Amino acid sequence: MEMNRDLLQKLLESYIDKYEQMNDAEHHELYKWDAVSHFQKYWDVDADDFGNMFKKALANAENLIDDNVMAPGKGIVFLCERGEEDMEKVRASFKNLIVNDHSDYDLRQEKIDTFVEEINHQLEKSGCEEWKFRQNTRAVIMYLSFIDPDDNYMFKESEVKSFASYIRYTGKIGSGKSFSLQSYYKMCDGVLEELQENADLLDMVNNRLEAEAELTGNTGICDIDAENHILVYDLIYAAGNYDFYDEIQAKTTRAYTVTALKNDEKEAQRLKLENGKVSMETELRMAKSEREGLLFPDLQGKTARHKKFGQGEIVEQSEQYLKVKFGVGTKKFLLPGAIVQGFLTIDDESVAATLQHMDELDKKIDRVSLEIKMIELEIAGIK
Repeated sequence: MEMNRDLLQKLLESYIDKYEQMNDAEHHELYKWDAVSHFQKYWDVDADDFGNMFKKALANAENLIDDNVMAPGKGIVFLCERGEEDMEKVRASFKNLIVNDHSDYDLRQEKIDTFVEEINHQLEKSGCEEWKFRQNTRAVIMYLSFIDPDDNYMFKESEVKSFASYIRYTGKIGSGKSFSLQSYYKMCDGVLEELQENADLLDMVNNRLEAEAELTGNTGICDIDAENHILVYDLIYAAGNYDFYDEIQAKTTRAYTVTALKNDEKEAQRLKLENGKVSMETELRMAKSEREGLLFPDLQGKTARHKKFGQGEIVEQSEQYLKVKFGVGTKKFLLPGAIVQGFLTIDDESVAATLQHMDELDKKIDRVSLEIKMIELEIAGIK
């Protein structure tokens, strides 16, 4: 699998240029190192009170795992606080997750999938109505990157997809059921190789970590990232969140290999890219038009079924949630996730199909929009 090393070098240059801004009092991206260092201080899979240990360990994680939309870390704590039996099941799931797989990433992905299934099954059995407590692949990768940062990389799909597209990574990282942990880690390993050859960058980061340790007394942040895996993710994160892509395009300093082509070859390449862009723009318009034409199904009054609560009637609906009246009381569910993910089923089969199609179109619109942006960047690089 390959990537464009020249484009990657441009991102490294931007990272160096913006490093002080990224770590000023307002932004302080070094919190990633602090979060992992803090986690390592408390992490103990055999702790008497696993839930309390886990809660303390994640205290400095800020939005790396839990945010306003999803809070899988709180879901782990929620289960542990239900009682000894639930806590021991959670502990067992973590022990299976972290068993040595000798960096067999296909096996590790299977363990991640199993962990998600086990914990979400526990949450469902508990009657938990908090959709945001659900586990997902990203959350479990983040747990692993905190537990063993030298053999894992932090992950957020939107940032990774933009980064991989920009550096022309030829591996297929995928998403959802097609996600490949091995392909993602292989890309990160390639980025790491380039990063480790940049002595100025490494010295800059190490000096900043040492200064932070002296200021805060937290010497652990200097040792927590011996393999520079946190640094790789920080680059991926910064590229998308500090406008590296847009600024590189604006400065027209991108060093594509295409710039070495002769003028007629450049023009042919430009024409090919512009034709591709037109095709992608047409695809985007069609997807948006189709999405706008889909009306959210009227579900009020329909029958819904839940594995735990049984059959109920939908008594209230918005585009964000449903309220379903069961024999045990009225429960609230988020849309479209509750139906698309199969936690709630509707007698009308067309409803699930419509919501699934809406979800697929939303993902397609995001993907094609990103591809158009990448084509525009490549066209801008032909000089």
